[in-house]
Amino acid sequence: MSQINIEQHHALGHAEARKRVSTLEPKLKEKYGVSLEWNGNMANVKGTGVSGTLAVDDSKVAVDLKLGFLLRPMAGKIKEGLEAQVIKALA
Repeated sequence: MSQINIEQHHALGHAEARKRVSTLEPKLKEKYGVSLEWNGNMANVKGTGVSGTLAVDDSKVAVDLKLGFLLRPMAGKIKEGLEAQVIKALA
């Protein structure tokens, strides 16, 4: 399995960062076919060939994903795209 790990620091505080990151859900569902199930500060990310977590705290957002065999060749592009979306959401 290929792994994607992204950490993006912010100065927004927990509530604002969580609100902004939540806006990513429709985009992630449309582009990657994943859903987020929130439980407090952390969301479980689930989809065909991908699983992981998205965590929001007072100073950073952390995304940790495991990609299945079929998505491995696209790991770089997926990480690039996801990282750009997180940065944009927190800007």
